[in-house]
Amino acid sequence: MPLYEFKCAKCGAMTEVFTRSVLAQVEPPPCPQAGDERGHEMRRIVSAFVRHQTLKDKIAEAEAKYGKEVDAAMGPPPDVGKYARRYEKLAKDLPPEPD
Repeated sequence: MPLYEFKCAKCGAMTEVFTRSVLAQVEPPPCPQAGDERGHEMRRIVSAFVRHQTLKDKIAEAEAKYGKEVDAAMGPPPDVGKYARRYEKLAKDLPPEPD
């Protein structure tokens, strides 16, 4: 059940025609903007291709496009080892856990 898209050669108005069969002959519809004016000819055009992306695909695409900008805005990653060493040093002075 295809949808065919048509565009007016004169004014650029677009419309779609739905058919029940791929084998059916599709007649161009009248231009919706024409009214009584002559010279409006509807021509069949190639429809735009739509690709639905998963969330994983969207994230990967955003990282490829904006990854360097985000990294620059966030700054260098924190030194986790530094925090672990500081925790160990401070934890030595804590009282023992009650039983």
